[in-house]
Amino acid sequence: MPNPFEDHARKRTVREKWNTPILEWLYEKWGEKYLYLGLPGPEAYDIKLWAKMIEKVIAFEITDDTRDNPRENFERLCTNLTLMKLPHNVYHGYLEDVVLWKKDLDEREFKIDKFVTLFNLDFCNSITGKVPTPDGGKCRRFEAIREIITIQRALFRTTGVSKFVMLITALDAFHLKEMNRFIAKRDLPSEIRTAVSREHAVKLPVLIPCQISNLYHNTELLRLFMFDFLRGCFAGQNIKSFFLPAVRFQGRTKWSPMIHLCVVCQMEGIESAQVVDEQSAGDFVGMDMITAKDGGLTEDSPNPTTLLTNSWVVR
Repeated sequence: MPNPFEDHARKRTVREKWNTPILEWLYEKWGEKYLYLGLPGPEAYDIKLWAKMIEKVIAFEITDDTRDNPRENFERLCTNLTLMKLPHNVYHGYLEDVVLWKKDLDEREFKIDKFVTLFNLDFCNSITGKVPTPDGGKCRRFEAIREIITIQRALFRTTGVSKFVMLITALDAFHLKEMNRFIAKRDLPSEIRTAVSREHAVKLPVLIPCQISNLYHNTELLRLFMFDFLRGCFAGQNIKSFFLPAVRFQGRTKWSPMIHLCVVCQMEGIESAQVVDEQSAGDFVGMDMITAKDGGLTEDSPNPTTLLTNSWVVR
């Protein structure tokens, strides 16, 4: 069965028509090349496209047991990065496992020594799924982002670099128990609670046919779930954030609806006053989602650089 995370026309649309203008605009404003951390895949399509803006790559690649050489993709990625003459570290394993266990499948220590300015994160399974932790417990797959943000805080103290951008792509599906827990949260911003209640009343989550059992689909609920989780991570580390509209697209298979978020962030000192985001939860709720198709983005899609120009990001 095709891998829904392999390259295809809709994914190229997101990368070329949405992400690239954003990254080029930020690159010009920030005046520094990106330190990239993410999952570029063995052919590293995104890094090839953005190579002129990247100084170093920290990447992750998993084993493919269906191949004669299970490490073929890992080795292919290393070769491609070497051919591009980009300094790189490639870790063997799922990003969330390597980050949470602080080592990869080859027992290499996971270590970042410079502030990461470009995250490109693909979650190959539902973000609400559970993964084992070193203490013998389990946590949601998405918790890897909280750990990454904690690492960023330490690097901010030593480097003074404060701005970064997160590109997050996830399977547009969730476990109903986790979504119900989110819906029942007492501290949800009122705008999120209203939107969740409205969506839940009008369109109940539906079970989607996929290789992973018991996954449900409702793009609006997952969009709000992701926003609330990320804002919580950012608030805990005094990070100001600006969310662009979510982009939805179909993966390579009929059971793989996808959702993509781009968030521009700036870390403030712990001693500084608690960040009050100029972009409210209501602002995000009011943003229409964008659809990426084979031929491009939907015609009424906003210009992302115009959105950035009208935000705190330019200051």
